Amino acid sequence: RLDGRRQDELSTGQVVGRATSDLQLIQGLLFMLPMTIGNVLLFLISLGIMASLSLPLTLVALAVAPALWVVAKRSRSKLHPATWYAQAQAAAVAGVVDGAVSGVRVVKGFGQEEQETGKLREVGRRLFAGRLRTIRLNAKYTPALQAVPALGQVAMLALGGWLAVRGQITLGTFVAFSSYLSQLVGPVRMLAVVLTVGQQARAGAERVLELIDTEPSIKDGTKTLPADAPATVEFDDVSFAYEGTSKKQPVLDGLSFEIRPGETLAVVGSSGSGKSTISLLMPRFYDVTHGAVLIGGHDVRELTQESLRAAIGLVPEDSFLFSDTVRANIAYGRPDATQEEIETAARAAQADRFIAELPEGYDTKVGEHGLTLSGGQRQRVALARAILTDPRLLVLDDATSAVDARVEHEIHEALKGVMEGRTTLLIAHRRSTLNLADRIAVLDGGRLADIGTHEELQQRSPLYRRLLTDPDELGGVSPGHVLPAVPQEDTSVRDELDAEFDAERGVTPHLWTGDREPKDNALSGMPATPELLTLV
Repeated sequence: RLDGRRQDELSTGQVVGRATSDLQLIQGLLFMLPMTIGNVLLFLISLGIMASLSLPLTLVALAVAPALWVVAKRSRSKLHPATWYAQAQAAAVAGVVDGAVSGVRVVKGFGQEEQETGKLREVGRRLFAGRLRTIRLNAKYTPALQAVPALGQVAMLALGGWLAVRGQITLGTFVAFSSYLSQLVGPVRMLAVVLTVGQQARAGAERVLELIDTEPSIKDGTKTLPADAPATVEFDDVSFAYEGTSKKQPVLDGLSFEIRPGETLAVVGSSGSGKSTISLLMPRFYDVTHGAVLIGGHDVRELTQESLRAAIGLVPEDSFLFSDTVRANIAYGRPDATQEEIETAARAAQADRFIAELPEGYDTKVGEHGLTLSGGQRQRVALARAILTDPRLLVLDDATSAVDARVEHEIHEALKGVMEGRTTLLIAHRRSTLNLADRIAVLDGGRLADIGTHEELQQRSPLYRRLLTDPDELGGVSPGHVLPAVPQEDTSVRDELDAEFDAERGVTPHLWTGDREPKDNALSGMPATPELLTLV
């Protein structure tokens, strides 16, 4: 239920640690509760009978209560923070392990196994130190909490024996009181153990509740997106900055554009211009800092997240897959989808052929984060997942970045049918993707530099022309993609003018250093002998 800002503040290790080791501490305390309840009842009953037998001896037995309170208070002040630190280190270990497992190919590809082992060794050392400190404190305070009731028992026996000898109480009363007191010592010692375990469980419970009680910064709206609402998207003077970044340099700054029903708009721009941020604002993973995002004429902040996201099919850039079957991943947005619907979505995403070649077809498990599939295969499964939900709005963030030219062409052909009549936002990182767009929006530093068709932008937008030729931006193409032939510029007039200018300065044709390739005057078949090399 946390929004994007809150999720950015969390690490995987901290979440995993609180869901495992912290809950184990709480579970350990809960296991002791049934015995604790029985011991409390036994304590109260024994105490009542002892008070009826001899009130002075009962008061002597209870005189150890202040000492118990002092020891428990000191253990609380030291054991609780020590346990908190140890649990935080356990979460750090979980984070290192998760990173190493998730990025195992990167680790092995760069030969950094020793580095990851060193990280694990370091956090493991801190965890060991934290656990050892907790154990030492337990060894210090648990015996003290158990020894105090025994001291009370010794004091009561001494006083009771003295009173019995003097005849102030009968011998039968003394024996009965001693029996009940021995029954009382066990529950008191049990309660002492519960106090120690409770301090550790308290640290775990506070860490878990800290996560559970974290309120999302985004409040859910109250309106439901009407089923007959027009499939329009409008960014109205939108500004946005991520948490921790300077508000003086927002990612988006005064961005305004509109996508008409059934239109496909491609968004292009240099790296860091805010293209992917637009795809995160539409389903309201983040709230804008200024302006408004409107879907179907409704401000997304007024809509319920369930109805808003049900209308949007999102294919994110990372193409995350769950460690489950291909079928389950495609049907994630619609768990009740039939096999025929799943296969239709897979065909639309050009994923059916490689799925058929998998060992178990649609029932093949894809591994952690889809590790057993290639990048292009993961993207096609993610695309099929979005197609299956039949959304009114489709958001594709670089959905074909990891496929070759042939597969990209096939996906584009399939997307033409999928996007027909459906409002689509394309985050374009390739020039070939622009062929799917009706209009193109050009971003520059979070602002809208220009918007129009491909032909219009080529004529009037220098930034767009630069992006088309920049190999790091739209100029980068997929393997095997052939760019259309560009007519060579006629430079004959310029060459004549340059020659006249050079002649006026006394530069002869023999000194010209034109763009022509130097002519190779070496004779073929003449070997480069040592003698010849010496002459050279």
